[in-house]
Amino acid sequence: MTEAEIFEFDLNGYIMYRNVLTPDQVDHMNGVLDQHLTDESYNFRFLELDPMFMEVMALPRTLNILKTMIGGWMRLDHAYGLQMDTRSEERGDVRPNLHGGPLEDNGEHHYQWFNGKMYNGLTVVMYALKDVNPGDGGFICVPGSHKTNMDFKPAVDSHIVVNPTFKAGDMLIFTEALVHGTDTWTSSDKRRSLLYKYSPGHSTWAIPENWEKLQALAANDLQRDLLRAPSIEGRTPVEIPEV
Repeated sequence: MTEAEIFEFDLNGYIMYRNVLTPDQVDHMNGVLDQHLTDESYNFRFLELDPMFMEVMALPRTLNILKTMIGGWMRLDHAYGLQMDTRSEERGDVRPNLHGGPLEDNGEHHYQWFNGKMYNGLTVVMYALKDVNPGDGGFICVPGSHKTNMDFKPAVDSHIVVNPTFKAGDMLIFTEALVHGTDTWTSSDKRRSLLYKYSPGHSTWAIPENWEKLQALAANDLQRDLLRAPSIEGRTPVEIPEV
């Protein structure tokens, strides 16, 4: 990360990177998901569906950013996709909400600095596979709330809540210490996003048997290293190629 990027993330608790995925990658992954999802799909698994999803898990550009945020001993804890349309609320899939914030989940959702180094707990990398235009809804957050001193969730229509826009292929990274959530989807086009959630090497939310299944799909050492079980001792950094 550049100094300007670190400042932006420290200020807001999230940062956007444009055009991280190529149009060919976006088209390929959308094609795979079109074959597996229905119009009513909301929360879905995807890593097992095609090798490209595992490749995106281990993109060197993304991992080098996460190394600054989490440290060299990081791991993919879990991943899922989200698809929304204008009937998602009516079906009961989701409701407008804000959640998260500092020290949620027994303190694992944290953001802090010590001796010039950034430390994050669970950190989310979200790739947009469809455009999100102004007013479409979907992902919302309260910039700067990862450093708040109050346990408070504003109304989703508050002036301090923002709804970032995306082009397909854009990547947004946010710390789970950020107050964030979902707003009503209003566009006639679907929302479709992939969420890869990375954690420091010692912590986990996922079920161990899920890592074992995914490890069998790993195509190289980097992918296998990202799917290691959590531990305190005997940790070695993930070897990330330079970009």
